Amino acid sequence: MERTYENRFEDRIVTDQPLDLTFENNASGSLVIFLEGENNEILIDLKAQAYSYTKIFIQNRMNHECTLTIKADVNDDAKIEMGLLDLQDEAFVLKADGSLNKQGATMELSTAQLSLAGKKKKANIELASHTAHTYGNIHNFAVVYNEGLYEMVAAGRIDKGAFGSESHQETRVLTMGKDHTVITLPILYIDENDVKASHALTVGQPDADQLYYLQSRGLSTTQAMGLLAIGYFKPVVALIDDESLREQLEQEIEVKAGLYEH
Repeated sequence: MERTYENRFEDRIVTDQPLDLTFENNASGSLVIFLEGENNEILIDLKAQAYSYTKIFIQNRMNHECTLTIKADVNDDAKIEMGLLDLQDEAFVLKADGSLNKQGATMELSTAQLSLAGKKKKANIELASHTAHTYGNIHNFAVVYNEGLYEMVAAGRIDKGAFGSESHQETRVLTMGKDHTVITLPILYIDENDVKASHALTVGQPDADQLYYLQSRGLSTTQAMGLLAIGYFKPVVALIDDESLREQLEQEIEVKAGLYEH
């Protein structure tokens, strides 16, 4: 499926087919993509032309194992803000490559994933600055329950000659229960001196004092842990401009997290 966006736009796509999306010069808007259907491999190809600004929210709704590949080319002073939400009790593989090709190109990619027993969530992400004065930022959030499997490789690359560029990333994983497997690998490839780069990584159980406080307010252990987990998903949902859809997804997250357990 090919689509070209111009001027101001807002769109919603439900698909399991490849997408080839172009955002023309000075285009500005938001896009919601729901992955639904039978295919187990989906490619999304994005081209952000000069001075375009696009917010993209993607939710995995597949009821089977699936691989999503994202390729993004970002040009002069264009910006892509993208978020992926994956709450499914199915294995999921994400491969994402963002190329910052012209000065002023910006891409921010956020992922929020739920990993349940025996269903592996695996991702390999790279944002690459190929020229001067570009900006790449990766935010990864995950909640991993008993026997969950989560693997994240996040790489920022700044090529020679890409001076004045920035590459940042953070990965935060909340582990619940036991017998889970978490593998995280933050990577920075830097081949230029005049740049800014950073990475942050946290993996761990909920804070005991926070749990105690929430339980003292009448929440069960599951509800208390669920409330803490919700905070890991909200940054991605915040990318949705449609208030009713945002509220609907926030409620879905609360149910998945066990907030309404009786």
